[in-house]
Amino acid sequence: MKGSIFSSLVSITNGLHRDNRQEKDFKYLLSDFKLNPRATNAIFKVNFKKPLNAKKEYYQKLIFNETESIVASFVKEFPENATTPENKYSFTLLLNKFDKYLNDIATYINKRGITADLNNDDNYIINYLKVSAIRIYAELQEQYGQYSETPQFTIQEIAEKYFNDIDFDTSKIEKVDISKKVAVKKTSNLKRKPKTSFGYKNNDTSTLLTVLKLVNLKIDLLDNRTTVEQLHELLLAKDFTNTESQIYLQCETTQFSYLVTKLKPFFIYFNPTAIERSGKFVTKTGTLLKANNLHKNKVHNPKEKEEIDKIIQQLQ
Repeated sequence: MKGSIFSSLVSITNGLHRDNRQEKDFKYLLSDFKLNPRATNAIFKVNFKKPLNAKKEYYQKLIFNETESIVASFVKEFPENATTPENKYSFTLLLNKFDKYLNDIATYINKRGITADLNNDDNYIINYLKVSAIRIYAELQEQYGQYSETPQFTIQEIAEKYFNDIDFDTSKIEKVDISKKVAVKKTSNLKRKPKTSFGYKNNDTSTLLTVLKLVNLKIDLLDNRTTVEQLHELLLAKDFTNTESQIYLQCETTQFSYLVTKLKPFFIYFNPTAIERSGKFVTKTGTLLKANNLHKNKVHNPKEKEEIDKIIQQLQ
């Protein structure tokens, strides 16, 4: 099945009702099936009747894997350096996606006559899908509800809202004990030292210097208080806290933000957060450059975009 399991299983043309494979086929598929680990950021887990045949087990594992992958992906969807408007946008996109999942599942249940009889294979699979979809909706609200402009619902209310299920067994979606997980995370964060280099990946540093000189000529990257060599030295420094040079920018912040995006693949840590942490970059207005400035000024088509792209290609 192509696409999300939450969409494909309830597809009118390619849904679960079209799967005519036999028990032996599912046993074969399960023979080398790898189960994903639980998402480390998960707040809920699903409690459901154990699958008692290969078809139920196969689909239960497929749904489990995708559910954990979706929950784990929240970390990337809501990065620590994102702005509030960016997080609100991400929340809205995910909420709309999960809203569609739930509505599609509800439609399928009504049209196909799916019941709560878990002895039937299709009933078991679609009910497990339903509970998993409610869980990811609840996960999104619980973890990032502060970015929502819509009312938040309890698990019981989600079940009633989408499935008219006023008797939903909320014990099927249980909160996990994250106290130990949080304690471990806090301890590890205390021990982890922030990176103090940008981590240039290539041993040939002369090409980077050439590229920086060309960019400086093209977009007036630096003002006359900073040389290209000073910027080059900072980008290659093993510990930028030991360098004395400040990098005074002359170009527009939209241009520098774009340049950071284009240079990022050639470094391990060259990103807005590391740039702010260095405390070395000063805007043309005389203020230290913050990660938020770079995020807000990120545009797809800044001035001299094509020229910047051509110059950066020399690093490839």
